[in-house]
Amino acid sequence: MRFPTLAADFWDNENLDAWEVPFGLWIEEIVFWLTTHIRGFLDAVKWPVDKLLELIIDNLLQDWLPWPLVVLLFFLVGFATRNVLVGLGSAAALVVCGLLGSDYWDLTMETVGMVIVAVMICTAIGIPLGIVAARVDRFWNRLRPVLDGMQVIHPFVYLLPIIFLFGVRRTPGVLATLVFALPPIIRLTNLGVRQVPADVVEAARAFGATERRVLREVQIPLARPAIMAGLNQTLLLSLSMVGIVAIIAGGGLGKPILTALNTADIPLGASAGAGLYFVGVLLDRISQPDERVDRRNLLARMRQAWATRTDPIVPPVPGMADEPEPPVAETTPPAPTLTASHRLGAVAALAGGLLAAVSALLIWGRDAGLLSGWARFDDTDLPGLHNGVDATGGSWFGITLGLVGLVVAFGGALALVRPRSRTSFLAGPRAFLPGGLVLASLAVAYLTVSPRGDNYSHGTGVWLALGGALFVLVGGVVAALRTGSGDEPKRVRQREVIGIIVLALFLAFAGASGSWILDQRSDAAQIAAELAAEAEGVDQGGLAAEVLAEALAETRRVTIRGFEADGPGIGYIVLALTLAATVAALGRLVRRPASQQFLGVTMFGLGCAITAVGFAWIATFVRLATPAVSPGASAFLAVAGGLIFAARGWRVSKTA
Repeated sequence: MRFPTLAADFWDNENLDAWEVPFGLWIEEIVFWLTTHIRGFLDAVKWPVDKLLELIIDNLLQDWLPWPLVVLLFFLVGFATRNVLVGLGSAAALVVCGLLGSDYWDLTMETVGMVIVAVMICTAIGIPLGIVAARVDRFWNRLRPVLDGMQVIHPFVYLLPIIFLFGVRRTPGVLATLVFALPPIIRLTNLGVRQVPADVVEAARAFGATERRVLREVQIPLARPAIMAGLNQTLLLSLSMVGIVAIIAGGGLGKPILTALNTADIPLGASAGAGLYFVGVLLDRISQPDERVDRRNLLARMRQAWATRTDPIVPPVPGMADEPEPPVAETTPPAPTLTASHRLGAVAALAGGLLAAVSALLIWGRDAGLLSGWARFDDTDLPGLHNGVDATGGSWFGITLGLVGLVVAFGGALALVRPRSRTSFLAGPRAFLPGGLVLASLAVAYLTVSPRGDNYSHGTGVWLALGGALFVLVGGVVAALRTGSGDEPKRVRQREVIGIIVLALFLAFAGASGSWILDQRSDAAQIAAELAAEAEGVDQGGLAAEVLAEALAETRRVTIRGFEADGPGIGYIVLALTLAATVAALGRLVRRPASQQFLGVTMFGLGCAITAVGFAWIATFVRLATPAVSPGASAFLAVAGGLIFAARGWRVSKTA
C-alpha cells in the first residue's frame, strides 16, 4: 500500500482513503456479543410488547370485535374526549379506511393497534421519567443529552441494531417506534411540571401537604395541558413510523405504501396514503383536548396584559435616598508566590515532561516492530532500530507520550515563570498529577505488550520515557497532596458511586473478554502455492475452484483478546487503571474537602490515562492501515469509559 508523503500528496483528498477507523466493526462486535450473552434479557424485553400486540390487534380489533362495534367504540371515545362532531368524524374515517380496498380494514386495525401499543408504553415510561426530571435537576441534566440523541439520529440508524437484536416484523418495529416517539412526552411532562407557579406549590406545602400530595393534587393537574400535548406529539410520531416499520415487515398501512414505491403503483400508493391520512386525523383529534380560545381583539388583550403586568415600581424608602454610600477601601492584592510543594511539582513537571518528550525520538525497539508486528507479518522480524514515532516503533504510543510530555513541561515552566498562573489548569496540580498518570500509563502499556518475534528487545527510549513519567507523577502527587481546600465538604451521592463501580466492572470485563485485534486476513496465497505444487496435470479450472474453496474456508475472523496468553496483554493495564479509578471513586465517600479534591484529580487523571491508552492503540492500527486487520471493540470501549471517568473526576475536582 502506498502511503502519502507530506511534501507531495498531503493535500490530496484521496489520502483519507488510506486509513479507516473501524467503527462499524466495533458496533458489529458489540451487537454479536449482546445477541450471544443476553438473549434471555432481550426476550424478556420483547415478550410484553409481543403479547400486547397480540391482545389488541389479533384478538381484540381483528377477531373479537366486528367492524361495526369497532366503529362504535371509536365514536364513543371521540365523543367522550371531545364532542359529538369528533366522534362522528372518527367513525366515518374508519369506515372510509375499510372501503379503500381489499384487506384495508385489517391493515388499518393493525396500524391503529401498533400506534396504541407504542403510545401506551411511551406513556407508562415517559410521564414518570418526565416527573422525575422536573423534580431532580441532576437527573434531567443527564437525561437531556440522551433525548437529544434519540431525536437527532435518523430512525434508519437505530433500526439496524434493533433488527440485529430483536429480528424483524411488528414487535421490533414497535420497539424502534418507542425510541423515536418517547422524547416529546418526557420533555413536555418535564416542562409542564416545571411551569407550575412556585407560589401555588409553596402554598400547598404551607398547608401541610406532603410532597406526594403536592405532586398528585397540584403539579400534575396544572401540568395536564402540557402532558396532553406531549401525548399528542408522541402519537403522531408513532404514526409517522408506520412507513419505516414496513421495511422490516412490520405490516399495517405502511405495507401497501412500500409496495407502491417499489412497483410505482400510483392507485395503491394513493389509497394507502389516504388511509394513513384518515387514521392520523382521527387519532390527532381524539388526543387533543378542548382548548379555550381567547376571542378578544388585539386591543382588549393589550389592555389586559398592561393591567396585569408584574413589574411594579418600588417606592423609595424615606430617609435613605440622600445618604451617601460608605467609601470602599482600596486594597492591593499581595503578589502571588509559589509554595515549596507547588514549586516541587512545577520542577518535576518541567524536567519529567521534557525527558518524556525527548525520549519519544530515541530508540524504542530493536530488530522487530512491537506494535506493527501484530498487523504485518513481515514486521515480526525487521532488523534495525525503531524510534518512538515510527510506525514500526512506538507509533502513536510514542507520539501521544511526546505531546503530553510537552504540554506538562509547558505547564511546569508556566508555573515557575508566572506564579500568578498557578491556579490555572496547565500550571497547577490538576495538570501535574493527571499528566504523570497519562505518561506512566502509556509507557507501561507499551512495555506490557507482548513482543511478536524472538529477536525483539526494548530500546532505551521507552525506559527513559517511563523514568520521566514517574518523575512527573511523584512531583504531581506531592503537590496535589499539599494543596489544601477551604471549602465545605460536599455531599456524595451513593448512587453516583454505584454508577462509577458498575462502569468500572463493565470496563474490567471488556478488558478481560473483549477483543483488541480483529484479524480477517486470508491465507489464500499460501494455499494457492501449495496446491500449485501438487496439482501437476490438473486442469486450471478445477485448480482455481479448489483454491477459491480453500481460501474461503480459511478466511475467518480471528479475535485476539487482551488477556490471552498469545495476545498483546494490554488488557491488564486497562484493568489495573480501571480498578484504581474505582478505588478513587469509592474514596469520595470521605468527608474531608482536601481528600475529595485529591481523589477527584486522581480519578480525572486515571480516566485520561485509560482514554490515552485506548486512543494510542486505535491510532496505531489505523496508521498501519493493514487490510483486514483492525483494532477490536475493547479499545473503543476503553476510550468511551475513560472519557466518562475523566469527566466525572474533573467535575469532582472542580467542585470539591
